[in-house]
Amino acid sequence: MCNIEFPHFGASYPDAHCIDGYLWDMDSYEDGCYTIGGYDPCPFCNTDEWLKIVLDNEEFASREEALEWVEKMREMWGAEHLKK
Repeated sequence: MCNIEFPHFGASYPDAHCIDGYLWDMDSYEDGCYTIGGYDPCPFCNTDEWLKIVLDNEEFASREEALEWVEKMREMWGAEHLKK
């Protein structure tokens, strides 16, 4: 669990929160709990699972391109402490 917050669910602001390696939609917070999420692996702390999905869905042309995106997001959203 890395606790990172970054844009993921379509917003231009941080709308995803990592809990136990999976992303939860911060816009779905109700009665002290997130109500949407828990199925998308976190690209920062659950990278292998995330890679399987994004490469299977052809969201990136290659593994290298996907990992470059992760590094860019780390820098943009202050996740430098999550480097492997």
